[in-house]
Amino acid sequence: MLRLLINYQHDPRFISMMGVLAGWLLLFVGAAMIMAKQGRWLPVYLLLQSLLIAELFSLANGEDYIAALFGILSMQIMQWTNPKVGAVWISFFAVLMTFPLVHAYGLLGGVAIAFIYTFGSILLASYTLAARHAREAFDYNQTLTRQRQDANRQLQEYAKQIQHLAVARERYHLARELHDSVTQTIFTMNLTAQSALTLLDLDQNRAGEQLERLNQLSQSAIAEMQTLIHELDPTQITQDGLATAIQQHIGDHRLSGNLSVSLSVEGNTLLEPLEERMLFRITREALNNIVKHARSNQATILLHLTEPLWIEISDQGQGFDLQHISSNDGIGLRSMRERAAEIGWGLRVITSPGAGTSVRVEKE
Repeated sequence: MLRLLINYQHDPRFISMMGVLAGWLLLFVGAAMIMAKQGRWLPVYLLLQSLLIAELFSLANGEDYIAALFGILSMQIMQWTNPKVGAVWISFFAVLMTFPLVHAYGLLGGVAIAFIYTFGSILLASYTLAARHAREAFDYNQTLTRQRQDANRQLQEYAKQIQHLAVARERYHLARELHDSVTQTIFTMNLTAQSALTLLDLDQNRAGEQLERLNQLSQSAIAEMQTLIHELDPTQITQDGLATAIQQHIGDHRLSGNLSVSLSVEGNTLLEPLEERMLFRITREALNNIVKHARSNQATILLHLTEPLWIEISDQGQGFDLQHISSNDGIGLRSMRERAAEIGWGLRVITSPGAGTSVRVEKE
């Protein structure tokens, strides 16, 4: 617009030109605020700006540099509308600038100049559109990054919560086992020792029986403590698989009560590490329950490693009534069910008084 100042500063039309140009600039400066609050005013804004430019063309006798203002409007259009609407407006600008240019420079000259300025408007609009897309892509990537970071934080929090719950559950299980098994055994040992001391001077034969009973209780307590200590052992299932781990557990003499266990394996399907760990703990818990409650010296483990996958631990002991099991007696069963559910397996207990017990864990 410097050319307007130089060429028309002494012209009577100069004040009118500056007034029109000032109106155009005011609308241009306020355009961002207008579009941010009321986007539907865009056609009105563009139409007013076009009329002001046309008036400026008229006052300046069709000076070609006035058409550069249409290039600025083309950039604004691509900031606020889609390319199709922008193309329509740029076409409208091309027609609007052609008439005064043809009037000032003749048909060929006016059309040629209009084409040049229209092409420039298209270039400016394309640049603005590319910049807009780049900004939107950047904002979208920033949003995705924040969402990913939030998701990662939530996953970390969930992992911590799950870890804390798992630790709490294991501590609860061990505490209840200590209370329900070892503590009771030691209490019984204390009573037996007191009885033996009382009978020592009165009836040595009966005192000897009590001492033998005390020895059996101590062996039982040791076996139970070994089982609980093994619960805290972080060692993973051996690379040879679940069957080998169970066989080693049986052969390590961790089972008390002269329990004889036979293991039968069918198939060789590989299990997930977590499945092997949970099934091993379930098996160990079931054998421990047999030792404590079944009054049986024999147990059978069937490991079915072909579809359908299942493992069954059974005995021919005294069995029990599932409907009348107490909360203290049921902690082992509840622990086994939780571990089975953790790996997506189902656990079913088949038992009745005098008919033995069978614990079957099957992949669902």
